[in-house]
Amino acid sequence: MNLTRTHLISLRIFVSAFLIFLSAGQIAAQDGYGNEGKVYFGTGTSISSYLGGYFGQAYVMRVLAPTSYYYDSYSYNYGYDDYYDYTIWSPLQFDLTAGYYVSDYLAIESEASFLFHYNGRVDPQFTSGTIGGRDYLDRNDYAQLYAVPVSVTLKLFLTGGSGYDAYIKGGPAFQYTNERYEKIREFYAYSGYNEYSNDVYLGTVEKTEWLNGFRVGIGTQYMLSDYMSGYTELEYSYFNIDGDNSTALALDKAPEAQLFSLKTMIYFTF
Repeated sequence: MNLTRTHLISLRIFVSAFLIFLSAGQIAAQDGYGNEGKVYFGTGTSISSYLGGYFGQAYVMRVLAPTSYYYDSYSYNYGYDDYYDYTIWSPLQFDLTAGYYVSDYLAIESEASFLFHYNGRVDPQFTSGTIGGRDYLDRNDYAQLYAVPVSVTLKLFLTGGSGYDAYIKGGPAFQYTNERYEKIREFYAYSGYNEYSNDVYLGTVEKTEWLNGFRVGIGTQYMLSDYMSGYTELEYSYFNIDGDNSTALALDKAPEAQLFSLKTMIYFTF
């Protein structure tokens, strides 16, 4: 696999952050508790975004993003309204984790994330025409994405039991990916200030696939009580896509999906 510039930048960020966490973990290391043989379960949420290429363009994080005026690049200004329809936050991501401590320095961890994006901006693919004396404009509407990245990783602790630990992790990952958008035909007419339009639904384009890739992360975890801990983690996931360019879906047009997440989680150890 050839490394692109995006991959090299991601690798540099990961290595730099790893060195920072390694230094912090060595400073904070103390003796006092052990986790060997224990299991843990946790839940949390992430600030996440797809970045890079067509997939990132379509499903980058958007906060208070107006859905009006996205399709105003054509000759007819679709969406010219007296109000905005806002998407408050996309994507939304929730996480579940379970793991087993092989030793104080090593754990095996499984993780599932549930990600929803309601403001995807795939290529509109404008097509204009006239039928029955009425002008129309066909377009692909806003896309929606539901993704479930899952992974099994080895988690290496750099301090080995102190109430505070820095760690790195990595392993194979897969992503259940469902993507869809509606095809819309908009009939319109305009003369001076008198404009009107109406939409006709033409159908839905939808695709579901399992993507394969890998996941790496760095983070810190800290004890909150005898049985409860929390962690903060920076995570990168890469998934390969083999599309045929038949539609405007990212699953057809993008060669890859890269997900960056800043994660916080509470978990319980038994």
